[in-house]
Order: sequence, then structure tokens, then C-alpha cells
Amino acid sequence: MLEIKRERAFGRAYQVFSEGVPVARWSARTWRSGGHVELAGEVFELRSSNWGRSFHMLAGETGGPVRAEAHRSGRRWHITDGEAEYELTRPSALRGKRQLIRGKSVLGEFRRGRFGSGLMADLTDVPLPLQVFAGLVVLSLQQRQDAAAAASSG
Repeated sequence: MLEIKRERAFGRAYQVFSEGVPVARWSARTWRSGGHVELAGEVFELRSSNWGRSFHMLAGETGGPVRAEAHRSGRRWHITDGEAEYELTRPSALRGKRQLIRGKSVLGEFRRGRFGSGLMADLTDVPLPLQVFAGLVVLSLQQRQDAAAAASSG
């Protein structure tokens, strides 16, 4: 099970856990301009571009080769990691859950953590770096959706 939990109640830093073991730390503040995630002894640089319509995970701190990328096409997100292609989709506009699909197989579902402060997912046959990358993309999309909802209600 993958869990992404907020470190403090109103903070923007998150701990990433796999099967209850901490595997990475991420600061949401740095995602827009780029940030770093250390995962299993390897450092990845995260970047967002095209006004949030694409996300990239690069090997190394200085932007090495692309390890995974996500691109929006309509309501769906297409994720590739060099070995396989995945689709990140929301089965219902009314539910906040997103599914990770490869081909016709649903590999798992991302759902909000307790009290809406994080993310949880049970994913099968997905490499850990891709799980973390997809989880951070979903969390970023949820934060964007929450900010838009707050702006429209105020």
C-alpha cells in the first residue's frame, strides 16, 4: 500500500510510505518550479510544465534522462515510464478517486487519505518509483481541484 501523508496539519510537506515504511519526502511548494524526491537511494527531479498539463520525473538532481512523464489529454492522464504506458482516469466526476490502468487492467485506485490530508493507493504490479510519481501527480491534481473549489465558493 502506498500512502502519502502530510507532515503537519497545515503544512505543504509530505512523507511517502510504502507498506508502512517511509520511502520518500516531498514538498508540494516546490512542485511548480521543480523539486526533488529521494527514493530508495536514488534522487529524482520533478518538473511541471505546460501550465500543469504535464509532469516529468527525471533521474538525478540536475535533470538527467526522463524516468516517467504524465500528459493530460481531455479528462485522462497518460503516464509512461519507458517500459509501459498507463492511464490515470476518474471513473466518475462525482467521486474523487482516480484509477491507474494499463491496457484494460485496473492496477489500483488512488483515494484521499483520512481527513482529506493525503493519499492512499493499493497498486499491483507497478514499480515503486512509478507509484510515487503517479501518487504525486494525483495529489497535485487534488490540490488544484481543492483550490479551485475554495476560490469559487469565496
